[in-house]
Amino acid sequence: MKQKFSPKNILIEALKLIVMIVIVANVVSYIRKPELADKNLPDLNVTMLEGTHKSLQSYSGKPLVVYFWGSWCPVCKMSSPVISDLSKDHEVVAIAVNSGSDEDLKHFMKTHDLHFPVVNDADGAIARKFGVDTFPTTFIFNSKGTNTFTDVGYTTSPSLRFKIWISHYFD
Repeated sequence: MKQKFSPKNILIEALKLIVMIVIVANVVSYIRKPELADKNLPDLNVTMLEGTHKSLQSYSGKPLVVYFWGSWCPVCKMSSPVISDLSKDHEVVAIAVNSGSDEDLKHFMKTHDLHFPVVNDADGAIARKFGVDTFPTTFIFNSKGTNTFTDVGYTTSPSLRFKIWISHYFD
């Protein structure tokens, strides 16, 4: 029997395709995610792009998003505005890996209208400490500093906000 093309049938097929894409993207993210040796947030002191020093442990008591990215990474260029928006409501530390000098990063941030706290990981040492070799990689730590979610690749704002909300149940 020949199937008729109707708006309803097209919508149903489009929804099936979207669900399949989401499932495949999450499976790929799960397979490619780095395994932390310790699920707890490392006691790491970092220097923010604006020059202040911060301990990652100072975020204890609230969820923290740690976002590894590179100015050279095409997917990161799509993800970074999502992280910038997320940083208005949640604690975010973005770690720019192999992205040039502080001045290069400041210029990149200004040019792309990005407003999140950045650490320049010029030699990739912090990324190696987290086991990150694929970009972007986003870690979500709950208020006790335990890693609850790790995403590799592009992640949407609703997905990140949902995972931050869910991470409260892992406290």
